[in-house]
Amino acid sequence: MTLLFIVVLIAIFGYFAMKIYQHDNTTFYKLTGYSYLDVWTNKKIRTTHKLVSVLDEVKGPHKIVVNVQLPTNEALQPIDAVLIHETGIYVINMLEMSGWINGREQDMQWTQLLHKKKSNLFNNPIHETEKLTLALQGQLPEVSEEVFESMVLFSNDCSFQNIELFSEHVDVMKSSSIKKWTKNLQQQQRLSETDIQTIYAALEGMMQVKNSASNVKKSVLSSN
Repeated sequence: MTLLFIVVLIAIFGYFAMKIYQHDNTTFYKLTGYSYLDVWTNKKIRTTHKLVSVLDEVKGPHKIVVNVQLPTNEALQPIDAVLIHETGIYVINMLEMSGWINGREQDMQWTQLLHKKKSNLFNNPIHETEKLTLALQGQLPEVSEEVFESMVLFSNDCSFQNIELFSEHVDVMKSSSIKKWTKNLQQQQRLSETDIQTIYAALEGMMQVKNSASNVKKSVLSSN
């Protein structure tokens, strides 16, 4: 019995040691410094980890930045993730919501329908993401506005009842669709590898990574 217990403990230890080793070699860990334990104890970090894992499989030259804190008007404007790909710059705004989601691109507010006929209004996430995109454009004035795309990414806890879009540079989808989206990216090259590296270098220092929140704020204050 004791021997079996020891074998089980060794197997469990070996499993987690392998997972930690694999995690420490991921793009997400190298970007953020968040540990395997951080991923499994924090839902927000876990969601971002899953997103980065999928985005990093996209074909073609690319870079990813997450938790970007844009210094605008003496305040920090947060962007959940940005995919810098040869086909464009994709600004991703993630929303953790449940229920049925309804909204049109031109509406000021969207509706979240819940059980027992309850409903909530929330700001149009497309407009919110477009503001983030414009803020990012302000940080990258040398990059053509045509390469910027906006994406609203809802969690899988919700369902789309009626979503109406009309702009070609806007996407609204659930997390379960992001992998298919990466495989269907248009193949028109709009950014060179040098462009991608230059843009990444400009944004890399704005990422809020583990134990860096105070450093980001200090850097913004010192630059003003």
